[in-house]
Amino acid sequence: MRSSFKYIYEDLLANSKQKGPMAFIFKTKIHVMIVFAVFSEENISYESLSKKLTNVSRSTIHSILAEGVKLGYFEKKTFKDDKRIKYYSCSSLEAFLEKWYERQRKVFSIK
Repeated sequence: MRSSFKYIYEDLLANSKQKGPMAFIFKTKIHVMIVFAVFSEENISYESLSKKLTNVSRSTIHSILAEGVKLGYFEKKTFKDDKRIKYYSCSSLEAFLEKWYERQRKVFSIK
């Protein structure tokens, strides 16, 4: 089991040192939580993220979303019925997240 955690640690460290999507995803613990939340839910808004991540300041959530949009990792769409609500998605990160998931799955399937 220790070797599995060593592999995961090394993988996280390598990803955080890269430039690009993986570095953004693993920049901080909060980045990971926001990316995973946006990726796992359809039509997630800033408000719903703020309600879910109660231990994170609203300004931190907002700045990470804005950073992701600026870098092209998050897409921001306006809700048809209420133009004030913006939904976030991260389809551009899907391939990177799938590769990362498969690497972790392999590590945890080894006994």
